[in-house]
Amino acid sequence: MGETEPIRVSNSEIQTFLRCRRRWYLQYYERWHTREPVVTGALALGSRVHAALEVYYKGTGPLLEQYDLLMTEDKMLAASIGQDLTTLEQEGELGRLMLEGYQDWVAEEGIDSIYKIIGVEEILATPMLGGRVELIGKIDLRVQDLRDGANLVLDHKTTASLEDFPSWGHMNPQLMTYQTLDFVNRKGPDADQRLAGGVFRLIKKVKRGVRAKPPFYRQHEIRHNVFTLRSFWTRTQGILTDLLWVRDNLDSGEDHRSVAYPTPTRDCKWWCPFFQVCPLMDDGSDVSSMLGDLYVRADPYAYYKDDKDDA
Repeated sequence: MGETEPIRVSNSEIQTFLRCRRRWYLQYYERWHTREPVVTGALALGSRVHAALEVYYKGTGPLLEQYDLLMTEDKMLAASIGQDLTTLEQEGELGRLMLEGYQDWVAEEGIDSIYKIIGVEEILATPMLGGRVELIGKIDLRVQDLRDGANLVLDHKTTASLEDFPSWGHMNPQLMTYQTLDFVNRKGPDADQRLAGGVFRLIKKVKRGVRAKPPFYRQHEIRHNVFTLRSFWTRTQGILTDLLWVRDNLDSGEDHRSVAYPTPTRDCKWWCPFFQVCPLMDDGSDVSSMLGDLYVRADPYAYYKDDKDDA
């Protein structure tokens, strides 16, 4: 018998599993994804702003020009399925104003001159649990702090409050995942180039009108030591062991309701793409038909494919 391919698992999948096993079951185990594109709402707005900043820092072109291109694409998607463009255009205007202010803030503070971009779209992976799992992550932007030479992740986040992320960001598993993957992949002469932490630029979701109160932007830096990363590695092994246990039970025919049960909260309406179908999985409805109508099966890890994978 040939060797079984390892199961790819990202921080996003782990956090979904921890937050709600039913969403994990539908999105990662059954591989369901929304059939129609979602181009409005807080998540879509944040993704569009983040994507524009990502391509801008990769040197693709002017920031606002990149944002306008993304907006054009989303408008075409919305129009193709008959969605009303009013909300999208309103959110598009907000996103553009946020980025215009971001450019002014960065220029005034001179913070871009502190960092040098040294890597883009780095895919890192390492085997875990005897090779059954491959922990994977994708670093969009790696920068070097020119003041002390430290390597850091540069990330942008849209937020309703500039105080929220700094209060818990040091516990953010996303950065710890990046650092852990980088730590195990960089050995020997490259060891001194390991990620020391991350730089997070926070962008407030506000138009900066007369009534709005500054500040609207903030930079927050986080660094982790080796003890934190070792502890995170141990914790991740425990979580992945739980995840594999659920997978193995589902593979053997166990009822998903007993091992991949839901964890409903008031956030489900905006956080979960399966909000409509979730209750139907418990009330005897023909949920299979609804899943087929509203969703399509797709690879949840397509984001991590590189040119070799696509060839």
